[in-house]
Amino acid sequence: GTWQFLAVRLFEKTKDGAVPIQNRIDDVESFFHVATWIALQHTSHGLTPQALKSILNNNFDASVHIDGRILATEARRSNMETGRLIQNANFKNDGIYAVLEGMSLTLRERYTSRREPKGDDKELAKWKSDDEYRLDVLERLEDREWLEKLLRRFLDDLKLDWDTEGTRKGTVIPLKHQLLGKRQNEGSVQTNDSRNKAGRGDGMSSPHEGSLQT
Repeated sequence: GTWQFLAVRLFEKTKDGAVPIQNRIDDVESFFHVATWIALQHTSHGLTPQALKSILNNNFDASVHIDGRILATEARRSNMETGRLIQNANFKNDGIYAVLEGMSLTLRERYTSRREPKGDDKELAKWKSDDEYRLDVLERLEDREWLEKLLRRFLDDLKLDWDTEGTRKGTVIPLKHQLLGKRQNEGSVQTNDSRNKAGRGDGMSSPHEGSLQT
């Protein structure tokens, strides 16, 4: 899959030091990352342009090199485990927020690790309850129709406002965040600038050269 959207689990070695093998649930998580990226880039939300650029870089583009492997930064794992990215984005469309939050609440349980507490009976009881919930959620993910059921539930919810978009801000996203730009090989694909010139036939560069207006 595309590196920016790989499941976080695939960047972490197993207990015996092996590289994880991608599975169906990893693909479901990748869909969540793609949907989040699209929502951040193309729908209205409460993030400032500066905050948006930072999130796109830290959660999707940034990488670290360890033992010869290119890995995602801790920010991506942290956002998956806590769900803060979806909560703090303040998406204006109720339906988009509901779907992303619903997926986040389930997928985050892949990365929550709860050690048995050494405290009193009340803490132990809460730990057991939380752990039972986590196991139930992970079992739900094994259902091949889980994602379809989740989407249908929100699409059929008449209380959700799927129409309100809110006022979008004129956010300029650098082309480095466009995946097409990452795949272009010099000399094999026309640049945006050359396409703009060819399309207008005037030989002049685009007014948004080097950026994409959203």
